[in-house]
Amino acid sequence: MQIKLPLLAAAAVVALASPLAAQDPLEAVIDTSDADRFAALFVETEEKPSLEQIEADYLSQAGEGLALMQTTRFGTAEALHSAIAGSPATYRDAIQRCLPIAKGMQRDLRAIYLALSALFYDEALPRVEVVIGAGKSAGIASPSVQVIGLETLCAASPTETEFRSAFRYFFAHEPVHSFQPPLDEARLGNDPLLTLALHEGVADMIAALVLGRVPDVERDAWAMARMDALFQQFHADRQVLRASVARGETLATFSPEAGSALGRWFFNHNRVAEDWRSDLGYWIGRQMALAYVDHAPDKRKAIEELVQGFDPMTVLQASGLSDTNEFGGQ
Repeated sequence: MQIKLPLLAAAAVVALASPLAAQDPLEAVIDTSDADRFAALFVETEEKPSLEQIEADYLSQAGEGLALMQTTRFGTAEALHSAIAGSPATYRDAIQRCLPIAKGMQRDLRAIYLALSALFYDEALPRVEVVIGAGKSAGIASPSVQVIGLETLCAASPTETEFRSAFRYFFAHEPVHSFQPPLDEARLGNDPLLTLALHEGVADMIAALVLGRVPDVERDAWAMARMDALFQQFHADRQVLRASVARGETLATFSPEAGSALGRWFFNHNRVAEDWRSDLGYWIGRQMALAYVDHAPDKRKAIEELVQGFDPMTVLQASGLSDTNEFGGQ
């Protein structure tokens, strides 16, 4: 199993060097200009835009969000052209059903940004851009922009209620990634599964705090009923990945065993057996983050430490959810 770093997670963070100005939550807007340009091209070409049209009329005019999505997710005009040709109904549905809903969710965004600004008053809230990609990612963030892949999110949300709920979740989850240190190979360190779980779990914990609900009710209930067994498997898989890193392997060169251990928790949306659930690494990470905050005398400081990427092993041990016999007591 090969995993390339740019596809590390659906909400990976890309570092930008430019300074940022704080954004007033009451002035936050949902920028759909790239999605609108794609929609116009899709309709004008009777749902069959050529490779040249995709490049000239869409990608070459990309805003920051679309450029980020292309660079880190689907790469080329050829990949997007192939995705459109393979499932034009997906793009038709995104344009006709979901784009109008997305345009009407500015109040939701502002309410969520107001809540986030109360927690992170020194952070610059990222702009929100809705784009059309190649079905590779529903969300990604940099320090200055959070990008929502409309076609992916729409395909995963068959009803308006589900789509609105998913959109609100991304409004709350993705900005946290813009506050976190970039998740690169160096930061993954010698315990990549733990680091990745906390990276996503912290964002999910804060999203749940802001939204007043867990991100996935069904998954949460299923996992809570199996908590001990899940943590035992998680710690066993951590050992597999730590051994892989110790042998000098990287994300791109993990052994099949290490790839399977990672894939048990991440990169498996809707591709798991009936006795498992997708993206359980998010749930595991949220449990550790919640426990860390619950045990902390200063909860606001604890949240700040988590977002800043506080030492993962320290967080795990303080959470009380570690395997006391793991790794020779390290």
